[in-house]
Amino acid sequence: MKVKLNKENIITPIEYGIKKVKPQIHKIVFSEKDVKNPHKAFDIFEKEVTKIASKKGDIELNSFSGAVSSIFNKFIKSKQIEKMNNNFVKFAENLVSMGKDNLAGIIYSFLVKANINNPELVEKFATNGLAIAKRFHDPVHIMARCENLRKIYSITEPKSEKLLKILYEEKRALSSIANNYQNVQKRYKTINSEMKPIENYKIMLGAIKIQIAKITKTSKPKEAIAELQSAYELLLSVGKGKYTKEVEKLLAEIN
Repeated sequence: MKVKLNKENIITPIEYGIKKVKPQIHKIVFSEKDVKNPHKAFDIFEKEVTKIASKKGDIELNSFSGAVSSIFNKFIKSKQIEKMNNNFVKFAENLVSMGKDNLAGIIYSFLVKANINNPELVEKFATNGLAIAKRFHDPVHIMARCENLRKIYSITEPKSEKLLKILYEEKRALSSIANNYQNVQKRYKTINSEMKPIENYKIMLGAIKIQIAKITKTSKPKEAIAELQSAYELLLSVGKGKYTKEVEKLLAEIN
């Protein structure tokens, strides 16, 4: 069953339990009527997943995400977000220790969304999620976690080295997507969503290049000019020439 976060981060519950769908691949089946208490739901879920993971078994990702979503929903409805965060962070760390980074990455994605109004927690969870995405060489999720961090640092530490580092990281991820779109699309592993059209990633890449140039135009003018020229060509290539005025203005300032 497909599961999506709505505006309130509430997720439609699915059935709970463990059932084999293929050799060594287990599907999570969650029943809302069987487990109503979020603490009990989490404890049962954690125990079953840990049992499978400890035996080197694989878990079907859509069903894992659905179960995580349903339990998040329970905690959010009962206004126990702090307890939810603590439980799932420990669980994610345990999954990483068992080599189940992909499952931990799903958890961190939900933690970021559930705590979107808490920049300190988003930074923590996005940083952990970024580390996992980098281990998987997953440019789409690297970009997503960098975007979380970029939004925070653009407000809290504008023009800082910390922000610049994330911008370069996001630039590399977006360049990888734009230059190898079909291959990345084939490898793309996510829950209930598809990659955006390639033009979207090129526009995002152009915007990141412009932001890098704004920060480096004084300290590294030649590099800033190169970024701006590249952004200009990208925006023209996807029919967004009207957005090149900012590029022209920045180039005039540097020259």
